[in-house]
Amino acid sequence: MSDLRSLLDGLRKNFALPTMSDAEREAFRRAQADARDNLVVPIVVAAIVMIASFVGWDFMRDPTQAFPLSARVRLGGGGALLVLLAIERKVLKSDFRIQALVLYCAIYAWQAAIGWALGRDSPLQLPGLLIVMFFGVIGLPRARDSLVNVVLAAISVPLVLPPGARQPDVVYAVSHFATVILLVWAASALLERFAAQSFAYRSRLQREASTDALTGLHNRREFETGMVREMERARRMHVPLSLAILDIDFFKRINDKHGHDIGDAVLREVAATLQRHIRKSDLLARIGGEEFALVMLGTQPPGAWVVLERLRNAVAALRIPAGSQEIGCTISIGITDRVDTDRDWHTLYKRADGALYEAKERGRNRVVEAAPPEAVLV
Repeated sequence: MSDLRSLLDGLRKNFALPTMSDAEREAFRRAQADARDNLVVPIVVAAIVMIASFVGWDFMRDPTQAFPLSARVRLGGGGALLVLLAIERKVLKSDFRIQALVLYCAIYAWQAAIGWALGRDSPLQLPGLLIVMFFGVIGLPRARDSLVNVVLAAISVPLVLPPGARQPDVVYAVSHFATVILLVWAASALLERFAAQSFAYRSRLQREASTDALTGLHNRREFETGMVREMERARRMHVPLSLAILDIDFFKRINDKHGHDIGDAVLREVAATLQRHIRKSDLLARIGGEEFALVMLGTQPPGAWVVLERLRNAVAALRIPAGSQEIGCTISIGITDRVDTDRDWHTLYKRADGALYEAKERGRNRVVEAAPPEAVLV
């Protein structure tokens, strides 16, 4: 019994998806659907070519008796499948998994109808159905979906048996279907597992490339990419955009007095506090040692000032353990708003950075707004 349990545990590990969070699993499912959705047009084209080829083959095989009926079934079924696909995608707008399952069962029924038209004892009947089942490896988005073949096989066994079938004929048909069901499920499960592992690996690389390792915030590279994106959105949507640069006051003193471990703890606590007090749509990044940037799209200038004051007060209220004592810290903030004359994000950054310098000069622990370009020209 223990050997059997070990075998089952080994199989489960080999075929199960890697551990993923709900958000990661949902993202993986969307990526699966997007990847397979790109295969729809090539599959439809290949199906049309295949239908035409088999109609020609039917004609060469038996142009007088079987051809008229089999040709009608092939062409009529193919046309019905195209209509069904169009209805699912354009009218019902069902998700890709439902589309795949419905079409898969419809194609299987179509193949069964072709086999019926060719005759119950046709040597093409059983192989044709099994070939359709193998298409489930690439057509069905999830390994568990391939278990629909169990139901299809149960329906199909009576259809593929010749008239007056004997016990060996039944065993032959059942063994073929059972083998294909197992192989298709195993292949689908392995492909799904490999795809999930590849997706998780790519996602981790992307996170590492765009995330600050210490604080978990976006890094400077992601900040610069996000600024380009948000500047374009603000211009296109005609909405305000604010950029704030935040800096921890006297951070070098904290490092020198308490050590870099405490300095790192301060950075993490400040980052977490900032993150808790902003919207999910705002872009918060660590862009330097103790310097952060906050991009707020769609926030009017007075509202942005209120947000920054709330952040400043929240950080000032922090108490971070440092050995036998607790320490606090404050932040200085420079803010600016996008104007139509701003050609790129560098212009905003320079104004916000200048406002931050002014906040430091005025005594720190305050918010200073950069004067608009028009005022500077005057």
